[in-house]
Amino acid sequence: MKTKKIPYLALGLALLILGGYLSFHLPFTQVPFTLQVFFLFLISLYFSPIETFYIVFAYLLLGGLGFPVFAGGRGGLNVLFGPTGGYLFGFLIAGITISVLKKYSEILSLFLGILVIYLTGSIWLSFSLKINYYKALMTGVIPFIPYDFIKGIISYLIWQKLKKQLKNQ
Repeated sequence: MKTKKIPYLALGLALLILGGYLSFHLPFTQVPFTLQVFFLFLISLYFSPIETFYIVFAYLLLGGLGFPVFAGGRGGLNVLFGPTGGYLFGFLIAGITISVLKKYSEILSLFLGILVIYLTGSIWLSFSLKINYYKALMTGVIPFIPYDFIKGIISYLIWQKLKKQLKNQ
């Protein structure tokens, strides 16, 4: 990796952290609504798979060490391995998935990425809270589908404009 890319990677990390601060909790679930997925989409579309891995891994590492980078300014192992930890680890897998598959179809890669997040998050939520999987889906996936669909479309449209500008430089 070239050292001139480091500021861009730091910006990607900062955006992912910012997305966690732009959050609120819904009254019926422990899973917060955030803009992290939106920024993860943009990061994954812009960066290579290994760069995306570095950004999301650094985010998880900082949060696990206790830095307040997770949703709502929380941090620590209790958050990383708590009920929403599956979504956080899902960011890592989804980011790489999107970044690898974008060369085939950017829009499809985004939706496969969100499926990865939903799958890892809902399974972890079910086990963590000792609830059945249906309830995990109802509280940790279904309410977020419309918002994540919109985030996917907006991030795709922004990426299309950004990609044109990058080609013109």
